[in-house]
Amino acid sequence: MKNRIKKFLGFRNNVLNLTHRILEFDYGHERSRNEKKPVDFQGKPLPWFTYPAIDFLNQFDFKDQTIFEYGCGMSTLFWMDKNAHVFGVEDNPIWFQEISQLSKGKANIELLNEVEYVNSIKNLNLQFDLIVIDGKYREDCLNAALDYLKESGIIILDNSERHPTLCKSVRDKGYIEIDFHGFGPVNDYTWTTSLFFKKFVLKPHSHQPLIPKGGGY
Repeated sequence: MKNRIKKFLGFRNNVLNLTHRILEFDYGHERSRNEKKPVDFQGKPLPWFTYPAIDFLNQFDFKDQTIFEYGCGMSTLFWMDKNAHVFGVEDNPIWFQEISQLSKGKANIELLNEVEYVNSIKNLNLQFDLIVIDGKYREDCLNAALDYLKESGIIILDNSERHPTLCKSVRDKGYIEIDFHGFGPVNDYTWTTSLFFKKFVLKPHSHQPLIPKGGGY
């Protein structure tokens, strides 16, 4: 009996060690937690979404796509690295200054107060391929954003588990909701990033499926 217990405990510890390595090192969770910002294991910027959502988005080619962000940050740099045209709005002066410097003026982002923040998308007179709701005033921002989303566009709502009524209101407008639950950068808990779309047209970079982090053969 003791040998069986010892064998079981050894197996369990090996599994836990492997799982820990994949999350903390392959995904870069440890580095993001230490740096207190969403980055991968190499220090490259990530959106502060769940890892399953990030893996999903990394399959597709966003070159020359037009993207609007309610809430700028490392995600702004992430989209820029994908050669997208990034517009956005931020309400935190310190964070705005940092992202403005890191983006070297190549992202079209503004620092605005609440009313201007929500309505900023209207002033651009553009239709967007992707709109990210990941800042303040999420209900008002999402309601404003739908009128400026292309028919084939995608809405991303982060921390969507906190907004079930808002998610239902978007589904009721004919959008399909896909939820990505799991861990993500920085945080030591799981949450949900949701994508909403009517017609999906993004093209993959290469073959599918890609080999997952920590996987393969």
